[in-house]
Amino acid sequence: MRIFRDNKGLTGVSITVSLIVVAVFFPALLNPQESTTEVLTNLEVVEFVSTEAIEELIDNMGGLTKDGLVILKKEKSVGDIDFVFENLLLKSLNDAGWRVSHGKGQVADTLLPTGDFEFGYQLIKLNLAYPKISRHYWFGQKNVERLAEVGVFAKLVDLSTGDIVWVGDVHKEYDDAISYALLDRVEDEQYEFTRPARNELRWKRLLEPLIVTGIVTGLVYLFFSNQSND
Repeated sequence: MRIFRDNKGLTGVSITVSLIVVAVFFPALLNPQESTTEVLTNLEVVEFVSTEAIEELIDNMGGLTKDGLVILKKEKSVGDIDFVFENLLLKSLNDAGWRVSHGKGQVADTLLPTGDFEFGYQLIKLNLAYPKISRHYWFGQKNVERLAEVGVFAKLVDLSTGDIVWVGDVHKEYDDAISYALLDRVEDEQYEFTRPARNELRWKRLLEPLIVTGIVTGLVYLFFSNQSND
């Protein structure tokens, strides 16, 4: 413990510990946990990427008549998250001027009047994930990368003839990075799909408290050492 009895050594240790403290806490000051910047919630991210896919599908359907009825038919599901896409699809078709109904068109058995269509779609993919959770320069702010994906195959059937008049598919992605401290704000306890797995390295969780504890212990020891020297 000679280093703590020597003023130069004590000064050197004090500077070193101070630099470590700055390295730990200064990034947090630059990137406060409570950000004033508006961040999309995970549900809003899923809605955003779904809307982009739906708008592209509708644009690609071309100049089909909107006088008839469009019957929605989901042919493939990906789980509880389906309702997000279904609600937005219904709204987007209505906003585009279509009359829309849920149900199953009886194409093979009963042909309906001219102008009625069946919009069949398969949800190939619709999910949200955290591909990476990491820090900047070890002690910096912890960030989370978010990735939302949607993949859809769709077809439009003329119910007066049974002909498939249009086929299309689309894949959309949304990605960004947010502060780890915002996860509780963007996730929703009501919907499991808004709370994807947080794949973090477990050893970091154990090591970080040890580092902070060591720094605090060092500062306390230096304080009392300075008192003794005085």
